[in-house]
Amino acid sequence: MFDNIVSSIGRFSYKHRKIIAILGIILFLAVVYLQSQAMVEYSYAEDSLVTDIFPQDDTLVIVYNNKDEKAISSLIEKLEQDERVTSIQAYANTLGMELSPSELADMLGIDVVFLNTLFYIYDNGMQASGMTFTDFITFISSDAFLENEMFAGMITDDYKSQLTQLGGLVEALTNGHRYSADEVASMFGIDARTIKIIYYIKHLTDFPNNYTPGHILGSMYDLFGMDTELLDIIFQTEIDNKITFNEFVDTISKIYPMISGLLDEEQATQFSSLMTIADSIKNNDVLEPSDIAEMFSSMEGAEMLNDDTITLLYIMSRGNTMDYSDKKIALYDFFMFISEEVISNESFSSFFDGDVADQIESAKVQMLEGKEQLIGPEHSRMVVTLSYVPESPEINEFYVNLTETLDSLMSKDYYLVGSTAMSYEVSLTFDSEFLVITLVTILVVMVVVLLTFRNIPISLLLICVIECAVFAMMSVMAITNSPMFFIAVILVQCILMGTMIDYAILFTTYYIEVRKKFSVEEALPEVMKQSTYAILTSSLILVLVTFICGLNMSGTVAAILQTLSIGAACAILLILFVLPSFLVLFDKVIIKNKTESIE
Repeated sequence: MFDNIVSSIGRFSYKHRKIIAILGIILFLAVVYLQSQAMVEYSYAEDSLVTDIFPQDDTLVIVYNNKDEKAISSLIEKLEQDERVTSIQAYANTLGMELSPSELADMLGIDVVFLNTLFYIYDNGMQASGMTFTDFITFISSDAFLENEMFAGMITDDYKSQLTQLGGLVEALTNGHRYSADEVASMFGIDARTIKIIYYIKHLTDFPNNYTPGHILGSMYDLFGMDTELLDIIFQTEIDNKITFNEFVDTISKIYPMISGLLDEEQATQFSSLMTIADSIKNNDVLEPSDIAEMFSSMEGAEMLNDDTITLLYIMSRGNTMDYSDKKIALYDFFMFISEEVISNESFSSFFDGDVADQIESAKVQMLEGKEQLIGPEHSRMVVTLSYVPESPEINEFYVNLTETLDSLMSKDYYLVGSTAMSYEVSLTFDSEFLVITLVTILVVMVVVLLTFRNIPISLLLICVIECAVFAMMSVMAITNSPMFFIAVILVQCILMGTMIDYAILFTTYYIEVRKKFSVEEALPEVMKQSTYAILTSSLILVLVTFICGLNMSGTVAAILQTLSIGAACAILLILFVLPSFLVLFDKVIIKNKTESIE
């Protein structure tokens, strides 16, 4: 029964050889077009219930030369604008992230006043210079310093009140506000009558030139010999105008030699200090820590301000009066500075207890290890997490823009590592590489066929039949809208060309042998009877085993097996139903020795 069926197929192929040949050519052209429409996947993600419910993000690693570390910040800024970039980890935005003092204070939980101080030391070391008295007093009399618990142990409460008073004095000297005698007396802590005398003298000096301070003071001395109640009446007389604190100090400077006898020792010291401070502020003198220590030496409790304390206060003031809005430092560099230089400095010993020092040392180890993971001897890496759908038009556009940006930013070579990155790069070259693989495979197989038949037409015919099977396989996948894994396409083509050509050679060999004894019409049914059983026995095993195994396996292996099963089935059908008609049509070319064949 089997022989009758295959003989019938042989007779049918002979009878309708021209039609079958034409249909075969049409089929070849059709599958050549359809295979170009097949969807090729360049990454293979196995479907599962877990991935359906919890989609996995894609990880992209960008490896770049260390010399391009500065340029990577621009790339990070651009990537952060992409909503589907879920995270970016690089030295530039983690350990190497450049931050201002306020940003560092928020991140590390350290007081911003202390951070500004450390910033100054990082830039200038412990060398203190460039500070005016105004800036110094403005800082140490401010609430940011005096009410800061971190610096509570540096200055006593009594001394803080003196600094607050001194701060008000500096403000009065610089703000241009006009004060009454009572306001000045309250501010400076001197008896109001003494201040009123100075105001009265200042008021009288505005008279015509024939009234000199000497005349006025002479009158004042006479007044001190009067009855006390009369003096009170005179000095309680309201003066119409107010004066600025600078005018008040100028008046003291002019009449100080003449009124010094009216002042007790404490008042004389206060007025002397006031004039010194006023001169320093007017001249905008730049003071050294020793100059400030000398100006403070007359203040009560000044003995607690030793050279180290004054220097530290000076540095704190300098750091907190400078503009750091444009100044930034890498987190890693700043932390290494704290752990290696600040903690070991005795001036800061009161700010770091043993537990804090241990925590910083532990964090230092972690930072060193973290840096080693991001920066190598020659190359660094950036890890980017993406939520794009793999192999979608959107992710392809993402990689196009990414490579354009990297090309413009990087001075050295860079590398993209990751499943979607690999897929994108393979997709750019797959068509050309697949063509090369196809041509090489055809050339190698053709050499084998030529060695077997020593006949170019036969070799070309068999190659075309098997290549048509490969294209047919890809066309089936395109028609069914089933994507093919690119590795499966390459492997299946090589396997089909290597195995299915053997069946084509077998069939052709039978045909050549049978034609020596039979005519063309009689030969084809005979060839079908002799060769079909041998061909189907082994080829069906290949088709069925790969098909069944592909159904029960997953991942890349399943894709390869299923594709191979379809391709082998297409090759068998072409060998048994199309190749016979072409052998008959090209019989005269194939059977060169006509004396050994029957017409």
